[in-house]
Amino acid sequence: MALRCLFVVQGEGRGHLTQAMALRHLLRDAGHWVEGVVVGKSRGQAVPYFFEAAFEGPITHVQSPSFVSDGADRTVQPWATLMREGARTPTFWRSLGVLDDAIDRYDPDVVVNFFEPLVGLYAMTHGTSVPIVAVAHQYMFLHPVYRFPPGRPVQRWMARTFAQLTAWGATRRLALSLYPASNRPQDDLAVLPPLLRADVFRQPQERREPFVLVYILNSGYADEVIRWHERHPSVELHCFWDRPSAASVEPYDDTLTFHQLDDEKFLALMARCRGVISTAGFESIAEAMYLGRPVQVVPVEGHYEQLCNAVDAVRAGAGIRSTQFDIDRLQDALPRGSGNGARFREWVRRSRRRFVREIEAAAEQRSASAPVSAGPEAPILEIA
Repeated sequence: MALRCLFVVQGEGRGHLTQAMALRHLLRDAGHWVEGVVVGKSRGQAVPYFFEAAFEGPITHVQSPSFVSDGADRTVQPWATLMREGARTPTFWRSLGVLDDAIDRYDPDVVVNFFEPLVGLYAMTHGTSVPIVAVAHQYMFLHPVYRFPPGRPVQRWMARTFAQLTAWGATRRLALSLYPASNRPQDDLAVLPPLLRADVFRQPQERREPFVLVYILNSGYADEVIRWHERHPSVELHCFWDRPSAASVEPYDDTLTFHQLDDEKFLALMARCRGVISTAGFESIAEAMYLGRPVQVVPVEGHYEQLCNAVDAVRAGAGIRSTQFDIDRLQDALPRGSGNGARFREWVRRSRRRFVREIEAAAEQRSASAPVSAGPEAPILEIA
């Protein structure tokens, strides 16, 4: 039976958006349909065109909690975030009403939540008989094998609590991971590889060109990239950012070019580059691992989740981490390449059908205690 699905997607960055695009492709190939999409975004944030073009059904935008950065758009400010977003409670309550209307209108067999906190709040305040499948790499925070950065117990607790909030009422939680780990049926938690789009698999992997690809989540890091570039003008850099006022392409000089977010162009350049330096978003790390490109991850200052991603990337053999965009360190790491590449690619390819099976199984279950159906995978790294 063909399923009717409603996607609800956190719109910050590009990771959850591209995961939704990838799952839509897998579901469509299996004969299922995404009836509609709800995207949670902050004020002034634009949803990229490449995302809106990927769906036949309507896309609804709602206001959702987001981080507050400093004036330079570099550092996340947790207390300012709490104060500002707490004052916007009436706005978020209206967003819950929009979500409720979408569920009534589309009458989905399953809601797929890509780490949008409004879905957890909706399940908590409104309740729903529609099964919810929560998809995100952050659900690995709830797995006992996950290694957090040392110290910072309050931030660790907050990260785990927020992950649990987003998945409140979920029938299944699909934890995306850079390495296999056992499923946790008692927690409705299944571990799967990164949810990569079909375009990733079509990229040629044998071509290399002498440039470095840069991705910055917060445009305030552009000054750091420029400072390094002015000391090393002979190194060609292509830098992607999310700056709404910027042109699609802004050449700084002959060897540094800034690009507005364009996922097809980003992937094509990643497949040809020597290496990747990026803020520590999970999706960029996973794509670089699959394409065999070493990556240097630079966590956004004050963003604990990005610090976790950076530590996890090093653990998985993706590359190195640092506190600033010092491309010298990436160039030193280039001869070592990206570890676990072949095994990682094989795990990603053979697990793609599992995503559809998990969605189908959730749609058949109306109980939050539904068991995780898929079996465990063999690990590709030691779990101490």
